[in-house]
Amino acid sequence: MFKSYCKIAWRNLQKNKLYTFVNIIGLTVGIASCILIGLYISHELSYDRFNDKADRIARVTMHYTDGTNQLEAAVTGTRVGPQLHRSFPAITAFTRTIQYTNVVTTADKVFTEPGFLYADSAFFEIFSFPLVKGNPATALVSPNQVVITESMAKKYFGSDDPIGKTIKINNAKDYTITAIAKDAPGNSQIHFHFIASFSSLSVSRSEIWWTANYITYLLLAHPEDLTPVQKQITAYMASDQVKSETQRNGANLTFVLEPLTWVHLHSHLDGLEPNGNITYIYILGAIALLILVIACVNYTNLATAQSQGRTGEIGIRKVLGAQRGQLFWQYLGESLLLTVMALILATVISIQLLPLFNSISNKSLTAYALLKPLPIASLLLLGLLVSLLAGAYPSFVLSNIRLMSILRSGFRLSSSGGNLRKSLIVFQFVISVFLMISTMVILQQLSFIQNKKLGYDKDHVLVLPATEEIHDRYDAVKTAVRQIPQINDLQLTRDRWTDKL
Repeated sequence: MFKSYCKIAWRNLQKNKLYTFVNIIGLTVGIASCILIGLYISHELSYDRFNDKADRIARVTMHYTDGTNQLEAAVTGTRVGPQLHRSFPAITAFTRTIQYTNVVTTADKVFTEPGFLYADSAFFEIFSFPLVKGNPATALVSPNQVVITESMAKKYFGSDDPIGKTIKINNAKDYTITAIAKDAPGNSQIHFHFIASFSSLSVSRSEIWWTANYITYLLLAHPEDLTPVQKQITAYMASDQVKSETQRNGANLTFVLEPLTWVHLHSHLDGLEPNGNITYIYILGAIALLILVIACVNYTNLATAQSQGRTGEIGIRKVLGAQRGQLFWQYLGESLLLTVMALILATVISIQLLPLFNSISNKSLTAYALLKPLPIASLLLLGLLVSLLAGAYPSFVLSNIRLMSILRSGFRLSSSGGNLRKSLIVFQFVISVFLMISTMVILQQLSFIQNKKLGYDKDHVLVLPATEEIHDRYDAVKTAVRQIPQINDLQLTRDRWTDKL
């Protein structure tokens, strides 16, 4: 029986080539859009979950108030990590991180590297960045040690083993390479090419609450310790002993913990990289659903409209004893066959469009993401859902036609699903117009942002991040930079959290 259904469905699709082509194209576009948007949403939701201890890692944020002003920042001072670790047994480890753009020099190569991270020795204990070579427990324990990624090892040393060799940073310090790490995955809020020991920095030799330049992460003993530890930190920072250390001109200082897996989509405080936004995920999910609904409505309209040409087939089948359920499953099988064809085509198209989609979304998604068990199961479920949404009503209409009605009308039925088709067409146009208007508004806003005159020529303004060496030589740097003929003016800015040039 099943084999017979498949043959009949295939013959019917071959017979009505234009109908088949239009439906396949409509479903393919809808499913391909869902696949690409689904890959993006899945990537965003998976941020930092590759860490084995992700549910036990928290980021420390700094909250400051002076009674009238209230400020928050993702950076902290050098004292926060060590002091909280000493004070609360539930905090088993900590790491302070800061990222610079440094000049890296080897015997025959010199490059400016933006992804130069400094971190405490517990970095590899807290995060799951696997090492290809080296011991994670000792890779960052001493000053002037550095871990490089596989791509950097190939870039600077080719096929040679870099372990034990040195690189010079900013033409000042030699760092010994102690390990090679795999490149950080795309769904990590911590990206790096180099990780140097935090003890290499002079600021590591003192603990200060207020020099807020560092992203601090804590490792908790258990996932459920987050709320109790937060209460303990709040009470601790409000104690008289700590207030005497942290109060500055009547200002109060406290710290709030954010779960690592919560930070990327829910926190409004950017850390080592800009955060995402859960609202965008909801919007994209809604857009994918609306596109899929349009494709299903299009199929339903065409299928019900075509039912007039199949009354003869239905009449003969009913005369031969076909039951309503048999007809329903036969026509639903046609919908499933059509959907499977569209699903295969949509998958191929999605893979081909990935490079373009990556350039638009600034992601590094690969076709391999579709070959994992969960995406495959999701695609199969999506195909089944589309075939049910698109084919259930046409199958019901066709199987519910009475033999007497067919004979009386001379094998013509002019009113099958007419009212519903009109409603679906209106609904389809409403969704389409809504999506087009939304797209036009977004494009106009982006054009406004890109072309709005800010009152100065931003192409002629340069921002130079202040490194640790610049912090101690503001006046000398200012004098030296002013001597460059191409520079018309110079402004040094400092805020309450960080120092910038």
